[in-house]
Amino acid sequence: MAPRKATRTIYKPKIGEIVRDRAHKGVEGTYMGIQGGMVYLRPRGGGQEWETYPSEIEALPNGPELIAVMRPSTPRCASERTER
Repeated sequence: MAPRKATRTIYKPKIGEIVRDRAHKGVEGTYMGIQGGMVYLRPRGGGQEWETYPSEIEALPNGPELIAVMRPSTPRCASERTER
């Protein structure tokens, strides 16, 4: 009988939580959400998001750290703008 592989529990952070990405050499990023089965993280100071597998993220050892995440507003169409 083959030895049993250890299963890793997938960590489910809150949006805005700082997590560690094991797939990218342990770099830390802000959890932005999940789409299409991939997790999206953004660098702590802002910048371009990157994607990784949900199984590759983990909580920080000193507990959760949250950053406020601002969502952009819906773009307004040009016909709604008024000139002054």
